[in-house]
Amino acid sequence: MSRRTVVVIGATGSQGGPVARELLQSPELYHVRALTRDPSKPAAQELAELGAEVQAFDLNAGIDALLRAFTNADAVFAMTDFWATRSAQAEVIQGRTIIDAAAQTSTLEHFIWSSLPDPEKVSGGILKNIHHWKSKSLVADYIQQQYPGLWGKTTVVLFPNYFENCLSHPQRYLSQPDAQGVYHMYLPHSPSTVMPNGSIRDTGKLVRLILEDGATYFTKTVAFYSEAMSEAEKQAMIGKKYGLQTVYHVISPDEHQKKLESQGLSPEIALDYTEQLLMFEKFGNVCDAAGIIQAKEISGLCLQSWAEFLEENDILANMKAV
Repeated sequence: MSRRTVVVIGATGSQGGPVARELLQSPELYHVRALTRDPSKPAAQELAELGAEVQAFDLNAGIDALLRAFTNADAVFAMTDFWATRSAQAEVIQGRTIIDAAAQTSTLEHFIWSSLPDPEKVSGGILKNIHHWKSKSLVADYIQQQYPGLWGKTTVVLFPNYFENCLSHPQRYLSQPDAQGVYHMYLPHSPSTVMPNGSIRDTGKLVRLILEDGATYFTKTVAFYSEAMSEAEKQAMIGKKYGLQTVYHVISPDEHQKKLESQGLSPEIALDYTEQLLMFEKFGNVCDAAGIIQAKEISGLCLQSWAEFLEENDILANMKAV
């Protein structure tokens, strides 16, 4: 296989970072063009030292800037960050501009779009406020509807509930202790409700496999997660590891939304988070649907389990730090 130029958008972030680092392990196969807002940050400098072509890039810079960034690209890993603006409209504009540029890149052989399911379609119009899902799904629809040629070489990857969320946002993803040392979790769905979970570090493994198998994944949607687990099960495993008593409480959606607002989230974002959890309560593991390839079932792809993640990380320190 000849050396391919792969453009990685958000190359210093939680998704793009693992992709860039994975491909940089094979410089004879991949030239990585790493796009990042700030090339001076340590993560960007590390990529440069590993051999990446690091470019300063802002997704709001417009299509001409994207076309320059995509020059001679063989493949693109594309993502947008809803949380940078907390605006679905802004994310859709960014995503569509990426798509417009990709469609005009004559050298492009494979386009990979980081996405999430359409919450309104999955819920039959019941859940209309999961904005950080909807915006990404609208961009995926845009590819199919506006650029059938590009869609013919596109793979859509649905991302999971990251294991790492409990490290970055322990107040929302870990049980909290009371005065007696009992750890409590409060969520608006039953303890048996499962969600797709996985380590964001494994993104690179999956994207590399998709790139190397090429046409096998054209026009396909891949659900990226290692385990469908309930939050109650995850907390019980933490309790077992550290010898803690954990208690799972089901609260109403309104109570959950108010809890998130008390932690500083806006009412709109708190509702977004709450409806996301209700999606799995009402409609099951929506990533395990007909026609969606399950990454955990792909031969040769080894994804980290929750048990392995617990062994690698000091979760208790994060629980006590809140």
